Amino acid sequence: MDEPVPITGLGRTSGVLRSADGRLRLGWRLLSFVATATLIAVIVSAIAPAGVIGGSAALLAGATSGGWILLAAEGRKPGALGFHLSRETMPEVLRGLGLGVLVGLTVVGGIALLGGLRWSPEDGSVAGWFTGAAGALLFLALPAAAEEALLRGYPLQALAEAWGAGKALIVTSGVFGVLHLWNPGATALGTVNVAVAGLFLGVVYLRTLSLWWASGAHLGWNWAHGYLADVPVSGLDVIDAPFYSGVAVGPDWLAGGPFGPEGSLVATGVVLGVAGACWWGPWLRPGAAALATEPLAPGQIEWRSGSSDLKGRQVKTRDRGTE
Repeated sequence: MDEPVPITGLGRTSGVLRSADGRLRLGWRLLSFVATATLIAVIVSAIAPAGVIGGSAALLAGATSGGWILLAAEGRKPGALGFHLSRETMPEVLRGLGLGVLVGLTVVGGIALLGGLRWSPEDGSVAGWFTGAAGALLFLALPAAAEEALLRGYPLQALAEAWGAGKALIVTSGVFGVLHLWNPGATALGTVNVAVAGLFLGVVYLRTLSLWWASGAHLGWNWAHGYLADVPVSGLDVIDAPFYSGVAVGPDWLAGGPFGPEGSLVATGVVLGVAGACWWGPWLRPGAAALATEPLAPGQIEWRSGSSDLKGRQVKTRDRGTE
């Protein structure tokens, strides 16, 4: 093993804690993120109201604060985490939302066309449906942002910088799937599909460098299933749309069973296809505001653009990101 190399000016040495360039090693940074995020989440949950909203607020506070602290320790701004504030913020959320809705409804439509889903009529009014749609969108927004900050935030970005995008996507997607193992009605296929959804959302972040994009896509997927189609989302059925109710009528491998469309082979094919299209296609790219934050991840990604500005920022980040 090489002798520790002193870092002039700060008296730090490479070894178990730090690499030769003086940075805290990846494993310690991830452990620090988990510890900090957990501590802050516990504190916030003690004062936040009980339930989905309170729990999501605590998780979001912990994950964003943990990421911000670690980024600040390396001289990066909070916006580098992906929740940058600019004129691009709302357009990115809305584009992500549209993408998530499109993918979610494509899965539902495919299952229905194959005979796995039907809808039974219920009472309701047009005004009630639109009011419920807005309420469902607001209700689902915080959980979506919290899960994105937890996995597509600092962990994915630090892993992508150190190991490359492919390994980072595999690790974070796998963790995303495992975290849903205890959901009602969870199956092996459902768990795999949640991991595939994590792959898709990770690709959205890495191609846009925006957690607004990823959160919007996550929200759109959940909203399309939970409200627009009125079917379970990852085994949870917490929202009810007026006029109709989705009913699984085919085998579980097709309709998804009690886990919802995420338990269907149709979801596997559709989401993998969309993830591949987003990764290799020209449709997603980072905005100026995202690039200006100099995030951790872009040094490991070959942007499909001839922009010298993109290439220049890529080289700069890669040099800083050597592990």
